[in-house]
Amino acid sequence: MKFLQSVFGMILVATISTSAWAKSYEQEIENFFNFYEQGEIVQAVDSIYSTNRWINVTSDQVLNLKGQLTALQPMLGTYLGQDRIGHHSYGERLIQVTYLALFERQPLRMEFTFYRPKDDWIIYSFSFDDSADGDLQRAARMAIATDD
Repeated sequence: MKFLQSVFGMILVATISTSAWAKSYEQEIENFFNFYEQGEIVQAVDSIYSTNRWINVTSDQVLNLKGQLTALQPMLGTYLGQDRIGHHSYGERLIQVTYLALFERQPLRMEFTFYRPKDDWIIYSFSFDDSADGDLQRAARMAIATDD
């Protein structure tokens, strides 16, 4: 009986720990989209990168990213929300979470990669592109080709 209690206790601790880890990066993504929804694109980018002390939010790359996202807004129309389209982990310390940011004209794919060097998740990279429709088309063709 003690063995079963011990095993159950370890499973419970592992589940709680995994859940806490997931919540930390999910909360960061939620914060990002909360800023984004308010039209505060620069703050959204600053927020996501604030988790990683190794990334300077005033670096040329991050400033360029902020500028690109800000410039896209008028071309895409009103921001309508987001859909989480998937995630993939590489071991237990690296995870990529992909969203479609929904706009009146077309979606943007946003990819958040988080790394957990010790206890806390930090942003490792963030990117966006407008080629999700190409991925959808390739996946559809592959599915059609493999249907019997």
